[in-house]
Amino acid sequence: MSSTDEERPAEILAELDRLRNRTRTRTHGGAWLPALAVAVLLLASIALYRMPFGQPTAIDTYHPYWAGLPDEQRNPVLSYAFWFVGTPLLFATTAAWYTLRARRLGLRVSWPLFAAAGLGVLLLLAVLAAVPETEIRPDGLAPAADWFWPGLLTPLLPVAAAVLALAWAERSPGLAAAGIWIVLLTVWLCGTFPLGYLPPWATDILGGESGSLGGQLSLRPGHYLVLMALPLVVFAAVRAARSRHDRDA
Repeated sequence: MSSTDEERPAEILAELDRLRNRTRTRTHGGAWLPALAVAVLLLASIALYRMPFGQPTAIDTYHPYWAGLPDEQRNPVLSYAFWFVGTPLLFATTAAWYTLRARRLGLRVSWPLFAAAGLGVLLLLAVLAAVPETEIRPDGLAPAADWFWPGLLTPLLPVAAAVLALAWAERSPGLAAAGIWIVLLTVWLCGTFPLGYLPPWATDILGGESGSLGGQLSLRPGHYLVLMALPLVVFAAVRAARSRHDRDA
């Protein structure tokens, strides 16, 4: 048997691996657009707050946190309309994007899971929000029984659920990390008051001292929303560049 005959199976396997990798890259190359769309939605919600970057002298807020984070919003109806109209529009745009890609490339992604997760949690939010509103007391503390509710009654969690579902559909650890990041920030920020509150154990770790009474970060809603959106923007930029490189190759 000649060396050429021995090398042929290896060449065929290498070519199959190359085609398999290229197909996988093309299949999941469109994830940059829904990731960027979610980031844009998060950044656009900054406009819902009365002072998204400035430091107020007092904060008047209720839960559900229709703007997203526990801070004073411009108008509750505007916040409600933003999320309950903007989120379905996000999924409609994504559906059109994936449908176009499927027709052009013949490759399909389980994007309906992305929409189903986001809309399902958004519907659950609307049901849970039917309970009476609770005002935050002037001393800045919510009743202990209400601690967990603010973490649930925010339209940021449906967004996080959608990102995690998209990560599963796109087989993307980067998107999974971005979704977990949004969940962690949301539960922390919406589960405590005032915004950016650090419990004593956290300040002990950060300050290296014991016996502190807790603290608060000076960041405002706009800063936190930028932090939430940043991993999605980075992912979208990297994935779009990779997709363009694969298309030109």
